[in-house]
Parts: sequence; structure tokens; C-alpha cells
Amino acid sequence: MKLSAAAGRPASNPASHEVVPLLLDYLDDVAVRTAERLGPIGGVAVTMEKESDPLTVGSSGTLPLKVDQLQYAIGKGPCLHALHTGEGLYVPDLARDERWDDYGPKAAALGAASCVSLPVLVAGRVAGVLKAYGREIDGISAEQREVVAEVAVEIAGGIALARRLALQARELDDRAAAMDTRRVIDLALGVLMERTGSDVEAAFALLRRYSQHYNVKLNDAARQVLGAMPGQSPDLERAPFNSPVDR
Repeated sequence: MKLSAAAGRPASNPASHEVVPLLLDYLDDVAVRTAERLGPIGGVAVTMEKESDPLTVGSSGTLPLKVDQLQYAIGKGPCLHALHTGEGLYVPDLARDERWDDYGPKAAALGAASCVSLPVLVAGRVAGVLKAYGREIDGISAEQREVVAEVAVEIAGGIALARRLALQARELDDRAAAMDTRRVIDLALGVLMERTGSDVEAAFALLRRYSQHYNVKLNDAARQVLGAMPGQSPDLERAPFNSPVDR
């Protein structure tokens, strides 16, 4: 699940855009609870993508945030490796690991001596990465890594649920928008029927002709009709609408 712009809040779809903030709150809470569950540790964080760029969407503290930002700036590291390949990694000694140029030593200098990065898989695809950072060399035990793996599965379930909720919310938004459009058009047709003395078919033909001539959507034309002053129709009485309907 990729996050959309503005923290997932698009200009439309009022119901569906509320799902992403709820997901972010959930992931932040999971990071905090996981860090508490692991005991003495440098921190826990979750990375997802926003418009193809990595973004820390949940964190238990400042250390994982700083290490994540360092990795994003360098453009390589165990988290990004897991995000792009789906391969989880445990790095017991970041300072001495040369796979990602100077990322390891710089991360260790910030206080992250070791780390584990596990992909969060949803429907067989990488939806994010769960990371735990240790302050000591080889500072994340096998038992702690098992906990991280369990939480990664839990997060996958949460993201999958968020996807389903977002899809359902978008469907509800679309239905509501369609109903609103139908209502506006029906009201405009009623206004045109009253003003022109025509039936519904003739009024619809007039509205459609106005829409096509001025290159506006039918529902926008309807809104213009409803927004006109009493006794007026926007340009409906001017060419090419000298007659309200074709006789």
C-alpha cells in the first residue's frame, strides 16, 4: 500500500481519505509497543513508500527516525534493500558492514550498532519494512528477531485491512457523488421544465446541448442552471439556444 500525497488526504473522496491517518496512528502505536516488547533496544520503525519515496510511517523514538533519514539520504541500506527486494536482513555490526558504503559507520555513529530489517508482505508483495535497531554490536537476539518477524505479519494484516476499508470507502464516496450528481441534474431539469414549459426529455436535450456547446460537464451545466437568478438560465436563451428544444 503506497501512501498518497498530503499524508494520504486527497482533495476528493472524503470517507476514504480518513483511512490513511488511522493506518499511520496504528503503525506508530505498533512501533512503540514492539519496542516495549523487545526490551532494551535502540528503537523500532516502519517504512512505507509515498509516491515511490521511502517514508518512516511509525517510530518508537528519535533514534530510528534519525537512522532512517540517514539511509534515505544515502539511498542505500538494509531497510531499502528489504523494501526493494523483499529480502530480510540482520546486520550484527553496522560499523563494519561495507555493503552500503558509509551508511553502516554513520548509522553506528548515531547509536545504531546493529539492526534487523524485515519486509512486510501483503498478497505476496512488499508493502513496507519493519526495522529494529540495537545499540550494541549483535544487540538483537534470535528471540527478539522472532518477535520482529511476528509483528511484521501483524502489520501485514493491518495494512491489508486498511486497503479493504479504503476500497469500500471509495466505493461509498463514488456512490454518494453519483447520487449527488443525479439529484443536481434532476433539480436543474425541473427548473428548465418550469421556465420553458417543456417536458423532461426536451429539458434534458436542452441541458445536454448547453453542456456540449460550452464544453462543460452535464452536472456542471446543471449547477449553473440552479445558480442562475430567478427567471434566467445561463446563456440558454442566447444562440445557439434561441429555442429551448429542437422542434
